[in-house]
Amino acid sequence: MHDQLVLSSVEYQILTVTFNRPHKLNSLNPELLKELTTTFDTNHGNSEIRCVVLRGAGGKAFSAGFDISRIGEQGLFHEVTLSDPYLEAKTAIANFPHPVIAMVEGYCIGGGLEIAVACDIRIGSENAMLGITPAKLGLAYAPKAIEMFVDLIGPAYTKELFFTGRLITGTRAQNMGLINIATPTSLIIDTTYEMADQIAKNAPISILGTKRNVNKLGGSKHLSQKDKKELE
Repeated sequence: MHDQLVLSSVEYQILTVTFNRPHKLNSLNPELLKELTTTFDTNHGNSEIRCVVLRGAGGKAFSAGFDISRIGEQGLFHEVTLSDPYLEAKTAIANFPHPVIAMVEGYCIGGGLEIAVACDIRIGSENAMLGITPAKLGLAYAPKAIEMFVDLIGPAYTKELFFTGRLITGTRAQNMGLINIATPTSLIIDTTYEMADQIAKNAPISILGTKRNVNKLGGSKHLSQKDKKELE
């Protein structure tokens, strides 16, 4: 029996979901992604929840990316299918009725950054290190995965990230629009949960309607047509 790869708890109407592989810098694998999907799906109708914070355990990484030893086995960097655990996880985040905030500490690379971009809001530490590194691994992302970045930061910054494979700081990421707020590491927990608390205290019907409508207007274009219909 493996350790629980995703932890979750609810306090003050905020669901905290935590990647729990700190010894591996919270690198992703199919099992973790499936647990992530299950966590969102099982809490979909939880009336105690008004906002979600998604974070990594240990403070050194939100997620250092997909476990490289599993890439060839899963083929996750080719055109996605409905059984792709990455697509399922992103769909679960998009379909979740309440806002999801990614709290980005330390490394947020590759597939980890892709999951963060799938969230509604991103708050990162100023010295976090974010990047997309398929060019260094000889891999190509699927068009729909790249489209997420184009929609968020535009073609020029997307090309810079993907062409160079460089890691950028949280401060630079904020300037690009990749994260919403860059804050000193010592303040990231307070900053993240202050925003989550502010969201949780607002009128839930308004928040739910806004997320649904933004997704309909194109905020979830990376999803399949079938998955988009679930948002309607």
